[in-house]
Amino acid sequence: MYGPLLLLTTLLTTTCSLDNTTLVTLTTPHSKLQRNETSTLTLQLNEVVKEDLLFNCTPSSQDLLTIYGGQQITVKNTTNSTTVNVKTGGKGGTFYISTELLQHKAINLTISDLEMCVVHSEKLETVIEVLGWLCFAVWSISFYPQIYQNWSRKSVFGLSFDFLGYNLLGWICYSAFNFSLLWVTPVRNQYYDAFPHGVINVQLSDFCFSFHALFITAFTILQCICYERGGQRPSPLCLFILTAFGCGMVLMLIVATSCCITWFQYVTIFSYVKLAVTVFKYSPQVYMNFKNKSTEAVSIYQFLLDLSGGVLSLIQMGLIAYNYDDWMTFLGDFTKFGLAVLSILYDLIFITQHYILYRVPAYSRLGEERIRSESSEALLQAEEGQDSDRIISAPVDQLG
Repeated sequence: MYGPLLLLTTLLTTTCSLDNTTLVTLTTPHSKLQRNETSTLTLQLNEVVKEDLLFNCTPSSQDLLTIYGGQQITVKNTTNSTTVNVKTGGKGGTFYISTELLQHKAINLTISDLEMCVVHSEKLETVIEVLGWLCFAVWSISFYPQIYQNWSRKSVFGLSFDFLGYNLLGWICYSAFNFSLLWVTPVRNQYYDAFPHGVINVQLSDFCFSFHALFITAFTILQCICYERGGQRPSPLCLFILTAFGCGMVLMLIVATSCCITWFQYVTIFSYVKLAVTVFKYSPQVYMNFKNKSTEAVSIYQFLLDLSGGVLSLIQMGLIAYNYDDWMTFLGDFTKFGLAVLSILYDLIFITQHYILYRVPAYSRLGEERIRSESSEALLQAEEGQDSDRIISAPVDQLG
């Protein structure tokens, strides 16, 4: 899916370079091939050179791809490309084909590597992509019931401001993490250095969801500014935690720029911040529900949809791991797995609070008890009044 995007990026970058640079690219009909599939590999120059050039093309994994005729490919001076046959191996995974010029000639070359994937089934790849967009739809829709409920009540009283503060920080970090693994080449390369045959578990739908969630969270905070909030404000602990995380990320940026850690390790810290924030963000709302003995301020549909999205996300991750023969993807993107599991656990807690523990809000129970008490008193007074009437209307001889 991302092979053509990377190739297009390389082409656009090279176009802006010096005119005397010759671009060397590797292309295949498809960036993703099935196991034991025969295909072609084309080594192409963007111009015809005056002499033959000998290149060595080396797959990062010999188990995943075999080049027929050997890894050395010659481009004749009468043409600008050469095509060879290749065959994938019997297991799935992701790999690179690196290219180098074997003859040291006075020619200025810009050589781009090729990223390829070997999968069990292309049809299963389609299912994975559909599941990703289903997760995006379900998780994205889950934000809107809360927005509507705030609008209809013209109040955000009972909605935890700590929850929104943690949410905002988390979505900023998760959007940055997804963007980096999708489109920042140095980060992607360092990922494959850490997981040589792994697949990047971040999909385009993941970035779209995280960026949309960031926007919706900011809009909900705007509602908190405009609507009745009953004197609520973020707690000092929440403000301290958000400030500490912000300062920590700036400090780690300084460490990354000094090359003490890789950029992949740096953006991975972003993902761990999101995971930690997920633990923090739900707890204040759970406590507030417990304190108020009510879930009226939060929309239960938000958590029902969130639960569905978490289940779909886990199914998608399992299919990706199977299709690429790479169960280490859970470690490569542990955040995505952890977010799905934590979301499911907290959603179950909210659902339990709403439908079982606090099905009738505390103030409603108090109101019903007050009504029953007043009814009992009125009934007692009525009975006492009837007794008095009977005594007054009784014959005098009966009284004597």
